[in-house]
Amino acid sequence: MKNIFPCLFLIATLFISCKDSSTATKAERINTDIIPAIEELDLLIAENPENHALYFDRANVYLQNDGYQEAINDLNKAIEIDSLKPEYHHLLADSYLDYYQSKKAIDALKRALTIFPNRTATELKLSEFYLILKQFEKSIQTAAGILSREPTNGEAYFMMGMNFRANADTVKSIYNFQAAIENDPELIDAWIILGTLYEAKKDPKAIEYYNGALEVEPNNISVLHAKAFFLQNNDNIPEAQELYRKIIKLDRNYMDAPLNSGILYLEQDSIQKAFEQFNILVENVPENPMGYFYRGICHEQSNRTEAAKEDFNNALRLDPNYDRAARALSRVQGE
Repeated sequence: MKNIFPCLFLIATLFISCKDSSTATKAERINTDIIPAIEELDLLIAENPENHALYFDRANVYLQNDGYQEAINDLNKAIEIDSLKPEYHHLLADSYLDYYQSKKAIDALKRALTIFPNRTATELKLSEFYLILKQFEKSIQTAAGILSREPTNGEAYFMMGMNFRANADTVKSIYNFQAAIENDPELIDAWIILGTLYEAKKDPKAIEYYNGALEVEPNNISVLHAKAFFLQNNDNIPEAQELYRKIIKLDRNYMDAPLNSGILYLEQDSIQKAFEQFNILVENVPENPMGYFYRGICHEQSNRTEAAKEDFNNALRLDPNYDRAARALSRVQGE
């Protein structure tokens, strides 16, 4: 199963500045607590300072702890020792992008392509970065270059589809996403996007794409949720609830399933069943205020006033600006 560039849905509007960030102090960049993995790698590097793989490994740990400049330094050192590792160049580009140095991120990938001409994985990453930075023409040109020599490359069609979708060209985006799954049926994201595009057109064909994705990956939670949401929006509540139950069994920490399921039960006045769903949310994602709020609503509708107050207070403790919880608390307090 392939989820192509899953971060695109979340970060397509980020990292658009091309200016370099000023260098921050180490304490500002990275958790000041001692990180055992970095200490171990420090010792190994001291013993073998020409081992490029150790710098790469330490860069990964730095990135996991928001040490962007340290990661960049280590990756540049690794590349200085051995420039023939594509993964070093890719991680360097990621580090620059995460550190809001987008121009350097692009330059890192371009340099990689001078070492590895026509390397498809690097060109796909470059196309992805151009898309993130909203340089759509360059992203399309890069993906088109891949297709000119690899006309069955599903990931390149996927990138074309992402660009046309970003520019609200539904016809071209659908064409390219369909080409993506025809050439690579395991591109789960393409199936999901096709479903959402047809759903936006009120076209029942959307369900075919969700079902197609589930044939490839029957337990993919993103697909199950997309299909369940489509079903609930098309008044097929029983099947939607069945899918939400399946999602909860697969991953009790996936908050959207019990949340959506509980809200559906509330709308049907099934208070006890709704309570059970919100209780799952509270028990498994206790940092989410919505679980407490909706569980409080169930308590309120069942005349359990003190329990409702406690849940609304917990929701406000987690999110002091949660207006609905504040209004609900005032309501049960008779204010």
